[in-house]
Amino acid sequence: MLLLFAYGAYDLYLNYEYKEKIIHTGYKGEARKNPFYASRLFLKRMGIPTETKNSIQVLSSLPDTDTLILITTKRTTLSPQRTNKLIDWVKSGGHLIAVATSDWKYSGSEKITNEEDSEADSKEDEDKTEKKASPDPLQRFMGVNLGPRPIFEDDDEEDDDKTIPSIKLRGNDKPLKLDDARYRPILVDNKHQDQTEEIELSLNNYIVRQKIGDGLVTLITDMDFITNERIESADHAEILWQLVHGLDKSLNQPSNIWLIHNDKMPPLWDILWRNFWTLIISLSLLLFFWLYKSSQRFGPLIPKQEENRRSLNEHITSSGNFYWKNKQKQLLIDSSRKALMQRLSRIHPGWTQQTKEQQIKLLANQLSMQEELINKLLYAKNIEQADEFTQLIQQLEKIRKNI
Repeated sequence: MLLLFAYGAYDLYLNYEYKEKIIHTGYKGEARKNPFYASRLFLKRMGIPTETKNSIQVLSSLPDTDTLILITTKRTTLSPQRTNKLIDWVKSGGHLIAVATSDWKYSGSEKITNEEDSEADSKEDEDKTEKKASPDPLQRFMGVNLGPRPIFEDDDEEDDDKTIPSIKLRGNDKPLKLDDARYRPILVDNKHQDQTEEIELSLNNYIVRQKIGDGLVTLITDMDFITNERIESADHAEILWQLVHGLDKSLNQPSNIWLIHNDKMPPLWDILWRNFWTLIISLSLLLFFWLYKSSQRFGPLIPKQEENRRSLNEHITSSGNFYWKNKQKQLLIDSSRKALMQRLSRIHPGWTQQTKEQQIKLLANQLSMQEELINKLLYAKNIEQADEFTQLIQQLEKIRKNI
């Protein structure tokens, strides 16, 4: 046995080797729910306080204009009214960074007016590459829209031969590389081209920046480059840093950043608590005191009044009268006698094998009754009087239940 164990250990030593293997188990904590968690950490470590906002509905109350708002969703749950308030906030000096969208649709939103449609048609006549006005109120205000996805020159090239495209921002001489960017270009209409900075990537607009009043709107066709998986690639982190700093000195360093990564409406209980927390607390206290008061009892319980029930004899009498009036007295007599006989056959084995006289004598001895009465109860046919009929049925039922 010892030799066998030693041989197994020696074979294990010769043929197996201990190695460490790293297995990716996925993100944890906030990173599991927030695809831009790494961007928040990056900005925070670079000295800009950055808050994660779980819903775009936080824009119902806008921050100070020294706070930058970074929206990575398509804003489909942001109403046109709140979008207009957001534009007014930008005009007052705020900086907004958002994603361009081509399928913006808000439930209950107003449609583009005929005047806007006719204006868009005239623009299409001037330039066939431009599209109709964007359904998104923000993009419509800026005069931009998303075009079709272009075919890039390196789409059919081998991976080793691909060149990493780059962008160049105003005020930054260094080209910044974007790793494997695929996107739909941002189209700017002729009316807004003079006031819009167009940042190209592979000869198509990837980013546009437009001064609106005292503020700035930065529109990006795709923000996947700053997700948790890609922010470390190429110059993605530096591009985010440059975009956050904006164009002017007044926008150079935001005091805070709101990072909004969720476009879904908050749950109903969250909305109710946010708007009616005083009412909810008041109703909860009332419910608590009502339950407390209802659980207290003073004195003994009041006994429940018993319901009056009719006696069995009364039911038998009524049934007898019914059968008597309908000339079916013999049916009730036969059924009562049959029930009694079945009862007797279960109690006395061999009851059915006994003669009529033996049955009468046995039952009379058991019940201490006269044999004539037993004979009348079991076999009499001449029952004519109503009282006699009723008494017969009562006695048969009484014997059956007490035997």
